[in-house]
Amino acid sequence: MSNDLFRLIYVSTARPGLSEEDMLNVLNASQSNNEERYITGYLVHNGGSFMQLIEGPRVEVEDIYDRILKDKRHSGIVRILAEKAESRAFPRWSMNYFRLDKSGHNGTMMVRRDDPVDSLMAADAPRDLIHTFSKFIRQG
Repeated sequence: MSNDLFRLIYVSTARPGLSEEDMLNVLNASQSNNEERYITGYLVHNGGSFMQLIEGPRVEVEDIYDRILKDKRHSGIVRILAEKAESRAFPRWSMNYFRLDKSGHNGTMMVRRDDPVDSLMAADAPRDLIHTFSKFIRQG
């Protein structure tokens, strides 16, 4: 793995009235662009907020983050982690998405056809990241 691997995690507040169609547009664009740029990631929407992990070459990750900062579909963006990484947390995910339903009780994982959901709990998946995302989901 390249020693240029970079990991970034941010949280933000979703724009009120953000539709499922808006989210599908984000995901479709992200998945296609990420695959071309060797980016992997995970986006969680807990009803009112987003948490996203982006991994890849530092220049690419920072470029994506700059575009995220200008995106009107959310506000209050806070970068909570930005670090060099030894390996990818979710190496086979171009961008998987987890969302809670309106009741906040049921979640749905949306995966790209080529992205396996079972890698979430792979033996070498970083437990601290999984724990962080799990706590965020429960706060929805």
